[in-house]
Amino acid sequence: MPRLFFSLIFVFAASIASAAEVTDLYKAQAPIESQNEQDRKRLAPDLLKQVVVKVVGDRRAVEQADISALVTDAERYIDQYYYQQVAVTDSDSDMSQQQLILTLDFNANGINTALQRIGLPVWDKIRPESLLWVAIDYQGKQQLITERDEDSLILQIEQAAKKRGIPLLMPLLDLEDQSQLSLNDISTGNTTAVQQASERYGASIVVTARVVGNAEATEISWQAILGDDIERWSSQGNVQTAIQQGVDELADRLGRRLNMPISSAGDVELTMEVSGVNDFDDYSRLMDYLGSLQVVTDIKVGSLGTEKLDLVLVIQAEPERFRQLLSMGRVVQPDSTDNTGLQYRLLP
Repeated sequence: MPRLFFSLIFVFAASIASAAEVTDLYKAQAPIESQNEQDRKRLAPDLLKQVVVKVVGDRRAVEQADISALVTDAERYIDQYYYQQVAVTDSDSDMSQQQLILTLDFNANGINTALQRIGLPVWDKIRPESLLWVAIDYQGKQQLITERDEDSLILQIEQAAKKRGIPLLMPLLDLEDQSQLSLNDISTGNTTAVQQASERYGASIVVTARVVGNAEATEISWQAILGDDIERWSSQGNVQTAIQQGVDELADRLGRRLNMPISSAGDVELTMEVSGVNDFDDYSRLMDYLGSLQVVTDIKVGSLGTEKLDLVLVIQAEPERFRQLLSMGRVVQPDSTDNTGLQYRLLP
């Protein structure tokens, strides 16, 4: 195997300006020997734990909690299951063979209720969308790459992110991108150039990773710019393992910042005033958005005035963390806030 020495830059638009709904948050899959019921039951606890990690967002919180009763009773929470035959390529022989894959779809309300009883936070299905830049210096190639390029690195990163419920967005790498960001900017750690190139995508959190080694032995040094904070970590192993470890750590750090701790007081009632609601389309867009948030359990319309809507929300989260969640959706922006309610404006 030729020596591998390459650099990756991951730029994750992971917060306020860009968010997406994770549609498979309560699904997990794994290879399985057969369609035998016993094989399925044997895998169910591990797949449920995989879902719990995705929903909570932070492996450390899951490890510190007692989820033994939940995962032991995994069969109870399964809504449906199905099998697929998937082509898998052997890394040693490059030969393709069929692998049977089991997918379990767990009940979202049941899982959330169980997590609430345990005291674990829930990271909402509306999550920061991650803008990903990748640059390689590998086997004679020196370039920025996207999904359009035939490179297994992108696929491995996407798979690692999907496993943790991290939505990805790839840059266009059109003339505008290429004029603002070069391979040299990435190699020299020019974070100013990376951030400037990311502005058109709404990126506000930037993560860089430098990967050195070969396919069997790789070390990645990561740096994340999270608002005013800079965090660093590293991951080691073969390329796939190092990528998964690095993405796992990123997901943990984002989850700790953005998930919704269960309110110790139970349901919390908040008044919300939203201006800029000009017509029925605006009203529908706002209500659809609020209704999609897992922590919102009830919405009551207080009054509808001229271009203004008064709402009463019932949420299962701390009010301050709920305000942070609203800031991610790019649907409303705060006009002002106080200790008793929320005043927002609907964005166009």
